[in-house]
Amino acid sequence: FPVTIGSARLPHDPDKKYAYVEHPQEGWRVYLRSAVFIHEEGQPFNPKRFLVVKRTGSRMTSAAWEPPKGQMEGKDLTGTHGHNKSILQVLKENARRETAEESFINNLHSLTHTGLVFQGQESSYSSNHFFQYHIFRAFVDTKSLTQSYDIFDWISHNKAEFMKWKRDIREKDAVAWFNPKTTRLNPRWCQVS
Repeated sequence: FPVTIGSARLPHDPDKKYAYVEHPQEGWRVYLRSAVFIHEEGQPFNPKRFLVVKRTGSRMTSAAWEPPKGQMEGKDLTGTHGHNKSILQVLKENARRETAEESFINNLHSLTHTGLVFQGQESSYSSNHFFQYHIFRAFVDTKSLTQSYDIFDWISHNKAEFMKWKRDIREKDAVAWFNPKTTRLNPRWCQVS
């Protein structure tokens, strides 16, 4: 059976509708999300060197860093954005949008799905509802990276002005290269069993 594609409002943010796929007979539902591991273009590839952004208001030393990521919204599935596109194409567009909102990087190169998917379940979800982060890899050029650093530097000196920005683009207030000592990852990204 083909899955049903739709969107729904969730208790944590009833102002938005979030995209999902659902099995029509079995009833399981998966909310779609994207995460992007961004590496520096023109440098030897090192999978452990990737950009991370920090949750706004968190201490620099807290475990509040993560790759740019976010949930696919219902609006991504409709209109000119989602019309006649595969779920993978729309996830890729979601990855670009979330990266722009969270890191102020608008020019990703060689954005590709890694084939990896991180699945989990929020405590507020029904027992048969899940989320999936589809993991992408991309590269960023020096100019785009410098622009991102410059915006975050401005933010660090203009917090009151920053807080007036649209909610979606003030979720993160710092960017850096991942370092396990100085940019500790949100536990969601480094679970230990």
